Amino acid sequence: MKKTCLFIGVDLGTTTTKAVVFDLHGQIRGQAAKESGFDQPQPGWAEQDAEKIFQDTLEVIGVAVRRAGARPGEIAGVAFSSAMHGIMAVDAGGNPLTHCLIWTDNRSAPIARRLRHDQKGRELYNRCGVPLHAMVPLCKLIWMRENRPEVFKKSARFISIKEYIFFRLFGTYVIDYSLASATGLFNIYNLAWDQEALELAGINEEQLSRLVPTTYILQGLKTDYANTMSLSPDTPFIIGASDGTLANLGVGAIEEGMVAISIGTSGAVRIRVDAPCTDIKMRTFCYALTEKDWIIGGPINNAGLIYRWLRDKFFQAEAQAAQEARVEVYDLMNSYAASVPAGSDGLIFLPLLAGERAPGWNDNARGVIFGLDLHHGREHLARAVMEGVCFRLYSVALALRELSGPFKEIRATGGFTRSPLWCQILADVFGQQVTVTPGVEGACLGAAVLGMVAMGRASDINIVYQLLQERKQYHPNWPNTTKYRFLFEIYERIYKKMENEFAAMAMWHDQYQSWEG
Repeated sequence: MKKTCLFIGVDLGTTTTKAVVFDLHGQIRGQAAKESGFDQPQPGWAEQDAEKIFQDTLEVIGVAVRRAGARPGEIAGVAFSSAMHGIMAVDAGGNPLTHCLIWTDNRSAPIARRLRHDQKGRELYNRCGVPLHAMVPLCKLIWMRENRPEVFKKSARFISIKEYIFFRLFGTYVIDYSLASATGLFNIYNLAWDQEALELAGINEEQLSRLVPTTYILQGLKTDYANTMSLSPDTPFIIGASDGTLANLGVGAIEEGMVAISIGTSGAVRIRVDAPCTDIKMRTFCYALTEKDWIIGGPINNAGLIYRWLRDKFFQAEAQAAQEARVEVYDLMNSYAASVPAGSDGLIFLPLLAGERAPGWNDNARGVIFGLDLHHGREHLARAVMEGVCFRLYSVALALRELSGPFKEIRATGGFTRSPLWCQILADVFGQQVTVTPGVEGACLGAAVLGMVAMGRASDINIVYQLLQERKQYHPNWPNTTKYRFLFEIYERIYKKMENEFAAMAMWHDQYQSWEG
């Protein structure tokens, strides 16, 4: 009997830890997820408990393997995707001295602004490929050095949650080129830690993990961990890459002109290029997928996060009823939004509740509702949120096109692809066909593909095209596209006119508002 060969893709997300078991045809054989969440001890701060994420990871892998009905020896590899920009301090024994400051943590915003307006900051961006923003670990390290000097001095290493998990499993500190390229500490041209960036952060290379390719393999699990995950102790673990780059791979957006647009908690527009590439206006990032495959693009803070905010603030009763009935409240919200015509009857929503990243990288930006009148209701707001998120992504796309040229095809990924309405709005806003692969967990499949390559089960990452069969396409409704182009110009003008007021409101918060626990 031919032995079954399965690969597991694990995604360490902002709000969810997920494991998916794939066969060599890309079919899902089993999966599990656990909501991980994050803490906000102060406004603008966002942290995760690394030990909790580690335990969640063990749990979801074990559940996914058992749901797949797989025997331990049938798992040919476990490969990882991870959210970017997290950083935490550990002592010499690998014990956490801090929680992990994740990408949404905004405490280092003043430091990022200071660096952005400095010539050294521009030079740093040109070498490291990450716009200087509070999300970047470099800025977080400077904040820690200036505001928590006692912890900073005691710290033996500074690592991400994925590095922590691999240390717990294998007792060694390694970081893949992909995750490293999102730190602001890594030179994307020579694939090494950038010495000037390290000096700026006040650390040395020995306090960071060893750099390895995204196909790097580790083996030798402790027996108790292997048993918890229903794996053999010699199961290969592949370090993998960052979630954004793997989302591109997982939906097959790795050919010239193919762009991936994702809406999960956050959102992004990304396209593959052959070599590192930066933007003279410092609007876009450049992250490694492999040494020969690079992903450029721009992220937005406010995507699915805003739809969840809408649920919690405006659809509480429906959310409670949906939970009791074991149905999805978002389906109800989508039906409300679908009852409103394109353009939300003139209601425009700038979904900037958590500040914003690309293309303007404005930490001070905040949400704006424009055009509100007496006939607007929750249904209008629901659609305006969807449209506002798509407008943000379109802003990023316009900047990215200046570097990459025209988009030949748009492939969508993320939780929003479960909503036909949201996919159609995206197609209408962009005026281009949007392709969705139903049921595909993009980052998890991308991780599994890297695992297949690492273990010699695939010659290169192009194997992904053989794994993506079923596709659904959304074609633009041109009358709606015409409406959206008109509204987008208003949307952009509102943003530009509000920039000074965003700064003034940030000053007001600094001077008059205090945190009261």
